[in-house]
Amino acid sequence: MAITNWLKKAGSFFTSKKAKKSEDGRDQWPSRTAFLLASVGGAVGQGNIIRYPSQVFNNIGLQWFIPYLIAIFILAIPGLILEVSIGQAYRGGTIVAFNNVNRRTRGTGLASIFVSSVVVVYFVIMAVKLGVLCEILILHSILVWIMIYFRHSFTSPLPWEGRTEEFYYQQVLRQVDPIPGIIENGSVQRFASYPDLSLIGETVGWSAFTWFCVWLCMYGGVSTTGRAVYFTMGLPIIFTIILIGRCTSLENAGRGIKLYFATWNGEQLSNPDIWQTACGQVFFSTGVGFGYYIAYASFNAKYANAVQDAIILVCSNCFFETVAAFAVFGVVGYLDINPSNTERLGSFEIGFLTYPAALVEMPGANFWSVLFFLTLMLLGISSTYPMLDVIATGIMDRFGHKVSKPWISTGLVTSAFL
Repeated sequence: MAITNWLKKAGSFFTSKKAKKSEDGRDQWPSRTAFLLASVGGAVGQGNIIRYPSQVFNNIGLQWFIPYLIAIFILAIPGLILEVSIGQAYRGGTIVAFNNVNRRTRGTGLASIFVSSVVVVYFVIMAVKLGVLCEILILHSILVWIMIYFRHSFTSPLPWEGRTEEFYYQQVLRQVDPIPGIIENGSVQRFASYPDLSLIGETVGWSAFTWFCVWLCMYGGVSTTGRAVYFTMGLPIIFTIILIGRCTSLENAGRGIKLYFATWNGEQLSNPDIWQTACGQVFFSTGVGFGYYIAYASFNAKYANAVQDAIILVCSNCFFETVAAFAVFGVVGYLDINPSNTERLGSFEIGFLTYPAALVEMPGANFWSVLFFLTLMLLGISSTYPMLDVIATGIMDRFGHKVSKPWISTGLVTSAFL
């Protein structure tokens, strides 16, 4: 009986309630906190946990923060103030907002939808095959990889112990040796039976699961999203704080932290690469140009403080990724990784090779592995549905009087999965 009551309460949480209405009849966020958390969730994601530390590591030293902070003040803050302001003022998604600015800028709104469409599939898309050639041709299924690691985190000992790279390439990516050519005639069925060409059942299953989670967070509009963000954004913040505490207490973690906050390589400032990297990281991590700030701000009260909200969003994102990087650099010191005698680290190396290698060595490895990959999963979901909401808001602005938000959300999620 108690379980039944609990399930009913859990179900009622995701049951869409009627959203509040603003003076012009548009749906409105349940609270300002809900808007800020949803917007921060779109910006704060896997890029803050694994991409940002890789960029800092490859440009090691305090000099990194000079171009980074300049890009924040020159690019991110003005861009975000613009997006929040026009969304709030013109009461619509990217197409409506830019069209109201000037009909000739309507294409800018369409471009934002295109960018979000590409990136949202980048996060969750189902990989049909993952051979060497397909890594070039098919976008990587990041969330699916995370879920595969998450499932294996319940196995003791962790299955990648002593073979981190082998596990990543063979069990996660499912790469196989090249297939030798055949000269005799064969059927389509035989051709499709090769392991490099067939669907991967686990990948399909996890892809369906993650898209279902995305649908749960957005199907009812701001009333649903306004409740979901407390889980998809609140829990990762708590988990990240725990991970920072654990990783910075590892043996020799101080060596890695010293690389992060006590090293100076001023000559790198003359290299244009560090400036380009900093600008790219700022655009990627703050989410300027993706369009979800415009879409979400359109559900604010019309005269809310857009400038203050924009500054809070930028500062929250930058603070999160700067602090979260301490966990990665604690692992860097623990594994004795030195930028002077190692190759450049990429996002995938940190998330799927460096971190897992450190998790194996920790006492209670299974617990920390579950916590780490659960955090990445929640951050990935919190970054996915805002970008899908950009498309949904555009459709609602045009056809909202004919089709309800649950149907639009269901259609978008189904199309993205397929």
